[in-house]
Amino acid sequence: MQAMEMLRDLAQRTSDKAVEDLGRLRRQQQESEVQLAQLKRYRDEYQQRLHDSLSNGVSSRRWQDYQQFIGSLDQAIEQQKRRLGAQQQHVDQGVQRWQGERRKLNAYETLHARGERAQARIEARQDQRQSDEMAAQLRRRQQEMSHFD
Repeated sequence: MQAMEMLRDLAQRTSDKAVEDLGRLRRQQQESEVQLAQLKRYRDEYQQRLHDSLSNGVSSRRWQDYQQFIGSLDQAIEQQKRRLGAQQQHVDQGVQRWQGERRKLNAYETLHARGERAQARIEARQDQRQSDEMAAQLRRRQQEMSHFD
């Protein structure tokens, strides 16, 4: 029974660790989503500045600088999207790991509960045997006493 409790406790700690890891992965994913949204918003703002500058007239050099910077933002957005995709895979793996650890914990808890029920049945049978023995001894004594009367 102690070995089963040790296994159950170990599975509980492993499951708890998987939950912590999953939480960390989800927070990282959310941070990446926020960064992606910021990059997109910044790109849109910069695109609007370019549009406004074009309507007021802009030198070709300034137009090229805008285009180059927007291109850099586009690259950063694509890189952030890839990073976010990788983080989503990590989250998915974390979910699978947690689910596996949880199934293992549930199995150990089930086995532990079965073991406790089996032990309780054994103890109940032992108690019943002792009770039956005591009752039989009491009957024998009563019978012996009735022979003397």
